Amino acid sequence: MKIFRDIKWSRTIAASLLALVLISVIFAFQGVTPFGNHNLLISDMGGQYLSFFTAYRHALLNHSLQLYSFSQSLGGSVVPTVAYYLLSPFNLLILPFPAANIPTGLSLIIMVKIAAIAFTMALFLQWHYHTASFKTVLLANAYALCGFVTLNYFTIMWLDALIWLPLVILGLEHLIQTGRPGMFFGWLWLSIVTDYYLGYMTCLFVIYYFIYQLAEMRAPRQSFWQSLKMQAPLIRKVALTGFLSGLSSLFLLIPTLLGMLKTAKTAVNLDNYLPTIQFGPSVFSQLGLGANDFATRLAHAPTLFSSTLVLLLVLVFFAHPDLQPAHRRHVAGLVVALFLTMAIRTLDTAWHMFQRPAGFPYREAFFFSFVLVMIACEAWLANPRRLAPKWRVAVLLVPLVLLISGWFSRQAQGNPLPLSTGIASLLIVIITANGLFAAQRWLRVSVIPSILAVELVGNAVLNMQGSPYGNQKVYAEAYRTEYRQMQAVDDPEGQLYRVENRNTLINRAYNYDSQYRNYNDPMLFNFHDIAYYSSTFNNQTRQFLTNLGLFSKNVRRVSSEGLNPVSELLLGVKYNVTLNAVSNASTTRTASYAGMGFPVGLPFTRLTLKPHQALPNQEKILQSLRPQPQPYFNQATVLKDRVTYDQHAASYPYLHRLTLRVTASGRLFYDDPHPDSKYTTMRVNGQLVPTKFNANGGTVIRTLGTFKRGDVVQLTVKRTTKQWRHVRLASLDQRHFDTVVRAAQAQAFIPRYHAVGLNTVVSGRINNQRHAPYLYVAIPSDAGWQVRVNGRKVTSHVKTVLGGMLAVPLAAGTNQVQLVYHVPGARIGIAISLLSLLSFAGLTWRWRRI
Repeated sequence: MKIFRDIKWSRTIAASLLALVLISVIFAFQGVTPFGNHNLLISDMGGQYLSFFTAYRHALLNHSLQLYSFSQSLGGSVVPTVAYYLLSPFNLLILPFPAANIPTGLSLIIMVKIAAIAFTMALFLQWHYHTASFKTVLLANAYALCGFVTLNYFTIMWLDALIWLPLVILGLEHLIQTGRPGMFFGWLWLSIVTDYYLGYMTCLFVIYYFIYQLAEMRAPRQSFWQSLKMQAPLIRKVALTGFLSGLSSLFLLIPTLLGMLKTAKTAVNLDNYLPTIQFGPSVFSQLGLGANDFATRLAHAPTLFSSTLVLLLVLVFFAHPDLQPAHRRHVAGLVVALFLTMAIRTLDTAWHMFQRPAGFPYREAFFFSFVLVMIACEAWLANPRRLAPKWRVAVLLVPLVLLISGWFSRQAQGNPLPLSTGIASLLIVIITANGLFAAQRWLRVSVIPSILAVELVGNAVLNMQGSPYGNQKVYAEAYRTEYRQMQAVDDPEGQLYRVENRNTLINRAYNYDSQYRNYNDPMLFNFHDIAYYSSTFNNQTRQFLTNLGLFSKNVRRVSSEGLNPVSELLLGVKYNVTLNAVSNASTTRTASYAGMGFPVGLPFTRLTLKPHQALPNQEKILQSLRPQPQPYFNQATVLKDRVTYDQHAASYPYLHRLTLRVTASGRLFYDDPHPDSKYTTMRVNGQLVPTKFNANGGTVIRTLGTFKRGDVVQLTVKRTTKQWRHVRLASLDQRHFDTVVRAAQAQAFIPRYHAVGLNTVVSGRINNQRHAPYLYVAIPSDAGWQVRVNGRKVTSHVKTVLGGMLAVPLAAGTNQVQLVYHVPGARIGIAISLLSLLSFAGLTWRWRRI
């Protein structure tokens, strides 16, 4: 392309190779695979991304791409998950890696992405400043290993935004200079499609940057309104190009938006929109080494670090005699505007799609680093040694004062930085400043690259400090064993049912501090369970499960902790699997399994489940299926409650020792509707009650064991309150429950599912012997399901029952039921995208003729 004819590609390649070397040194120092046995099973990488990438690889290699997945808890559209996590073209690099070695593949993708960041930034700096200087190589690496990257590198999908940003701005400037919009349209589209979340932020940054460019183009003594009038054609062209580029991505964004609106993130907190200042002088510590580490990744000040060299050059820029004052003012305006987006909560919330992030704050910080690196490049090319001696002293002193004030401010806040780290930052400032202003060229050439490389590596190592790395060798061995054992209950293209995986083998590959809880094992091993963890989790499904007594730590996850025979009946759980590290898994069929649904009457379809009422909700369900005068759940009698107080206990000081008498034969359950119980201390007749997830302080049904009517049971548990109130201790009458199960099993809906193109089809036969009006189906209600019964479309008559599941109308006798999933919003999104592309093509043709 003519636009790149003056680019010295050896410089861009050198930038990417240098970045690759630096990140390799960093990973090697940390012993991260492929240079050591540590893997990145940390934070969300271990809890979410690993599972998503494993499922992504499986789908591509087995040609089983579907837009609906039953491995996302009870099931859901995969479009929001794919759009948020998996659309980077770099993800294809995962395909050659065996599933057991995907952690190594993820490390290599991170390395390649960081090298790509340096490549695109070096390309932009060369093009923007019309230079082939080696300085662009060094500054591109300052951007590629800025504080945002080294703290969030394992949030792998965010790195793409840093790759595309220089190309988006290059395309914008090319449009401004030549009137040709193609590059800007294409790179902005790619930025949005590959990561719509940071792509949205990129669109906001484009607005900021374009306003800055308009200020730069304003003639001296020209009024603001005169300038706007003169630039009106350009403004329209940029606005239309950006608008149509965004519209062209609606084939993805509309289905994603419809999916995200079903999450709990749609809640509005007015405090998030107040114009409060979010940080103080401690933010200046972020300009130096090691201001953050793994422990502070969820709560910290903006990651401003872009190297001491960049910081000094930015100060040089504003003091340089050869740079025009008006230009410096415009640049200062851009810098201040970006800083205020982080400093003022209202603006910060707006940049985060009007939702406060749950951890990992100030995700727009890399735009600030991008602008700082741009400024630094201009100042360096202008020759810093042109500064007068007094300004050289000022350039040296300002960073020292800022770093010292930041250090003391953090000490005062009780969030101190080590003294050694603070001193190292000050020494780097002094050494870099002396190298920058040195008269001898050999000194500048040797000192600056060396100290920059040391600083970038050192800051990354300090940011990674405390990371609870996993063990790759153990993971690979455990994965192969667990995958082999789970294959026995995996039927991806056959009968649809769910499995309760009672334990796991891969957890021993995780560091204990990672606290991996196996939420996404169904995606990791390709089976259907109930647990799930994702920012795209459908909140209706989660609330339905919690209303049945399953444990949900927060709005992004749900576990299978709390399953009991009633919920197993309702959720289609066919097998319970206990894995074995040295032999085969132990698999037992669930006694209450009745397919993926069964015929139900009108009372069932009218039920409303209430929060924190798990056992009463289950009682109502059973009574609607088979009404009887006596309850299914029979309250145990509390004979005695001895309470002791532990003054040293911080949260659960009261130990209750209860003596109970069971009033019905069957399983005994504990249901605390308030967050008062410490379940990990629960003992029955002296034996600790096993737990899969730590649900302390949550609401969950706990199974205490199976007892006969009249049995006396000793229960001990720690609680926050002295009074024994609200807790339900009840036995499920096994004889009466078995009657319900047999009736459901006699008319069980046992469907099969398969893919037709990208659509998921669930179909099966049901014999409606009792002329029930509806078929309960253990699949979440979703507008994407199109339902046919005996070939007749009945979608409009389908009901949402129990607050989140499907009920399909039935005819008497035999019914052939088919459910086909079409992603909501996909058709209109595709239509708008195609229309936008055609409109852009037409506008481009028209603009070229003008």
